[in-house]
Amino acid sequence: MAVGVGSGGRDRDRLAAGAGVLGQGYATAAARETLERVRAAGVADVVAMVDARNARSIAVTRRLGMRLAEVFTTPASGREGHCYRLAL
Repeated sequence: MAVGVGSGGRDRDRLAAGAGVLGQGYATAAARETLERVRAAGVADVVAMVDARNARSIAVTRRLGMRLAEVFTTPASGREGHCYRLAL
């Protein structure tokens, strides 16, 4: 089973900064709650696909205990991405 959460390509910095919440720990708290819910639903593993330039999202994955599993290039933009994994 795959579960995905993300911006879908929207301008995540504009969305978050507009609310004035950057650096408050809300993303980590929300991700932890999401992990608990998917764990309770029986999901065994999760992945996070992150733009390699997004230091804040990479920091969230590390706080969650996720490990870098793969480095890839996105086909549409040619940007480097990181795939982080966590066994639940």
